Amino acid sequence: MEYRANMSKKIYIIAIFILAAASLFVLSACEKKDNGTETTQKKIMNGTVESAADFTHIGVYIDVNKNDSGVTDVKYTISGEIAIVSFRYKGVRVELRGSCKYSQYELAGVKDTSNGDLIATDINGYRASLYTLDPGRIIFWSDGKINYSLYIYVTATDDDVNDIVKQISFESRYEERDDVKNQTVDEGKQFAEKIIKVFCDKDIEALEDMMYYPQELGNGNSVANVNELRNLSKDDMFTDILIKALSDKNALDEMRISDDCTEYTIGTNYKNVHFKLMDDGQFLITKINN
Repeated sequence: MEYRANMSKKIYIIAIFILAAASLFVLSACEKKDNGTETTQKKIMNGTVESAADFTHIGVYIDVNKNDSGVTDVKYTISGEIAIVSFRYKGVRVELRGSCKYSQYELAGVKDTSNGDLIATDINGYRASLYTLDPGRIIFWSDGKINYSLYIYVTATDDDVNDIVKQISFESRYEERDDVKNQTVDEGKQFAEKIIKVFCDKDIEALEDMMYYPQELGNGNSVANVNELRNLSKDDMFTDILIKALSDKNALDEMRISDDCTEYTIGTNYKNVHFKLMDDGQFLITKINN
């Protein structure tokens, strides 16, 4: 009987070890899976990416018309702050690049072998400079935020260059850069703090330059211009219920922000202030639900 009891204990202990080992294996596998998922979700800063959409976090969108039969071997690559689309057009190697940090030959990644002569041209309305290299043709242009280069590996004719230019597309996504979005959010919070102070102080004068006109108010009123705002009763504008919503200690932390970080709402779901980042770079109040 004692022998059987000892054997049972041994079997029980071995079973515990097996279960523990199996649990560790499962946990390890889950961790690997989770880590793998995290890795794929990270934004690539160096290497091949799937499409032009993957350039957005560095503020660039460049692409080539893959539907054209002459366009083949398209590849998308990120090299730090440079977006690269390499392809062949009717067998000729071409490389399109875009960056907000680099320009000219530093952007293109090729040596300047031109004689300095340039042909002034335009690409989609932007002024561009076309140079002849030894060998190759290269074009530089900028949209004000993003600089671009188009390098053709052979000394193509002007007509061939024009045909290639027709196949490319580009667009500034500068405002969608991670660092720009973070900066915009910080500036949005500063403007929200200003809104809170102005409403708590019931300061109509300070509010004048913070508003977009005409302005819709939640109580059925509206103001078409500064003069109408000045004639509005402070009690009608700075209602107690809205001031309470804005002065809540969690108001800033619970501020709602749009995905592109340009539209903000501070306050409760019913009593709040909407403001927006305008095209000129300044924030303005667009709606007051008071």
